[in-house]
Amino acid sequence: MNGQKIIVAAAAFAAFLILGTGPSAARDYPFCRKAEAGPGDCRYDTYEQCLAAVSGTAGYCQQNFWLAPAGQGSQPRRARAVPR
Repeated sequence: MNGQKIIVAAAAFAAFLILGTGPSAARDYPFCRKAEAGPGDCRYDTYEQCLAAVSGTAGYCQQNFWLAPAGQGSQPRRARAVPR
């Protein structure tokens, strides 16, 4: 009887872990901390947050170039006219 309670409790806990979590929200941040080659650490909402993170290091901050500027999505290009 005691073993059955442990199994039921473990199954309930596993179900909670699997079903009780919602989807995570992926997010792109506008500023990146750079110190070496590579993509950098892009998890800063403001330039000031990034500056505080690189304070006292040889790093620097830059805009996240993977993001499109605000208000500009990827727009389809028009085909150029071919001279005849």
